Formats: sequence, C-alpha cells, structure tokens
Amino acid sequence: MAFEYIDIEDPIFKATCRDRNEEDYVLVRSNDYANVPINLADWIPEPVCLSRRFERIAQTIKNMEVRPDDVWIVTYPKSGTTWTQELIWLVCNGLDYQTAKDVSIDARFPFIDLSGLRDLPEPVNPLRDALEMPSPRFIKSHLPPAFLPNELWTVQPKLVYVRRNPKSVAVSYYHHSVSLHCYNGTLEQFVRSMINDLVYYSPYHKHLIEYSELRYPNMLSLCFEGMKQNLAGAIREVCTFFNKSYTDEQIEQLANHLDFKQMRQNASVNRRQWIEYNLQQTKRTDKLNDNDMQFIRRGEADGWRKELSHELIEAVDRWTLETVPKDSKYAPLFY
Repeated sequence: MAFEYIDIEDPIFKATCRDRNEEDYVLVRSNDYANVPINLADWIPEPVCLSRRFERIAQTIKNMEVRPDDVWIVTYPKSGTTWTQELIWLVCNGLDYQTAKDVSIDARFPFIDLSGLRDLPEPVNPLRDALEMPSPRFIKSHLPPAFLPNELWTVQPKLVYVRRNPKSVAVSYYHHSVSLHCYNGTLEQFVRSMINDLVYYSPYHKHLIEYSELRYPNMLSLCFEGMKQNLAGAIREVCTFFNKSYTDEQIEQLANHLDFKQMRQNASVNRRQWIEYNLQQTKRTDKLNDNDMQFIRRGEADGWRKELSHELIEAVDRWTLETVPKDSKYAPLFY
C-alpha cells in the first residue's frame, strides 16, 4: 500500500474543524520512498496534511511518466510559486510575452495536485492536462519528495524549489485559504493550525529540510526574500540553470514584467476567474474587490509585520526554534 490515510485525532481540531470548513483534512503517509535520493539517515517521511480527495490522484502522480525535458517547480504553498513559474516559463520560451499574456499560467504550467485538494468544475483537470501535454512540459506541485513520481529520481529533469520565511508564508497562506479553500477561521486560528502541522502540505519545516537534503544534480533552489532583494540576479541564476542567455536590457525588461504591480494586473497569472468562481459558489461576491481576496495580493517580503500580532510573531518564532534550533545547519532556511 503506497499511501496510508490517517484520521486527525487532535481533540481541538476534531471539535472545531467543521466551523473552519476543514472536515476533509486527513494525514497521508507515503510508504513508497525507497528511491528518493535524500541525505537523511534512517529517513522515514512524516505524514502530510492533505485532503481526503488526494486519494483520487495519489497513485496516478506516483506512477506518472517523467520526461527528460520536463521542468518541475515544487514549493511549500505561498512561497512565490506563481512569480517563479512566470519567470521560468518566459526564460525557457524565448521571452514570449505575447503567449504568456494570451495563455493562462495554469494552462502553461498545470498544478498536478489541485484536484486532490478540491472539487473542480468540468472540464478542469490539471493532472490530466499534464499527462497529455506535448513536450517540453512545465509542471507545478506542492508535494514533499516522498509523494512525487518515482521516475523523477531516475529521469532527473530540471527541478526548481522555492522557499519563503514562515511568517510571510503563514499570512499569505491564510488569505489564500480564505479565498480559494473557503476557510472560515481567523488569521490566528490558521497560524495556530500551521504551527500544529494541520494545514495543507504541512509539516512546513520538514518540507524545506527534505528538499534541502535531496541529492539531485539537476535542481535549483531559490529564496523568495532573495528574489525580492535582487530580482535581476535571480533571473540570471535561472538563465544559467536553463542554459539561456539574454542581454542586460532583456533581463531588465523581464524584471519589470515580474514586478508585483505588473503581476497584479496580469490576467494570465492572477487567477481572477478562480477567485470570482469561488466567491460566487460561496455567496461572498461582496468581497470581489477585497485586496486580501486577490491571488497575487502584495508580494511583500515582510508584510507579516503589519498583520501578525506580537503574540503570533512570538509563537511562530518559538515554533521554528523548537523545530530547528539556531545552531542547526538548517536554520538559514527559515530566516
């Protein structure tokens, strides 16, 4: 049995999950991880918080064909994924801004886990789209290593991983969950759930640590905060990874295209139709113009300072210190 599905027994979660619209949450353990090239002694992957719907696609992802010219991006949610997708796609496709404008990022770069989290309207099926796409394919996932296709580790296509500060992730993930996963709790409840590893794709720290310990020769690791500080430098790093060469002027043009003010106005990446669909389905159309309901919201490196209370900041910092002590070699991943 490649996957086990374990009910969440936390008494507070069980008593309150319906109020927050989390009844479908479940812990999923992968038992098929022997081929993952990870540098962790006696590694046994921890269960991951997902939806019961994941069972519909888990084995299909595990068994899917991987092609040498695939491009994969994997992140913990809300770590700069869409931003980096747009960057990668344009670098790999000759800076074809017209196609990037005309074709949505979801069509160019399908999110294969999505139907394992939520019911999708027909005919939307990103996993099917990825399986049927002509090469070269661009594929997005938030899954930890033990859940990815077995062929990934032998075929070894290009893989990009992006990480982000836990406090920024927590705030962005909360607003994302409200708008797209119909989450009904407060910001404080969401952050406490993240600390307890009870939001989709958690545990967060293990996600970053496992990818940092992959012995995978064809992987590029990026940091959201580093990209914010020096986007042109990150673009050049991506170009080098994909063996692409562009002029300084072209790199400056791409950096301008990737500016968050531009991204917010870019219909092909801001998933406005998904926000509208979800708010209509949940009778929240009064929030259609609420900034916090937008997929690309602010894209700030330290926006959490404006939204998290002092107590929550301390709680997240304490959680990270307890999980990853400051003298740990992994500490730089989280600061």
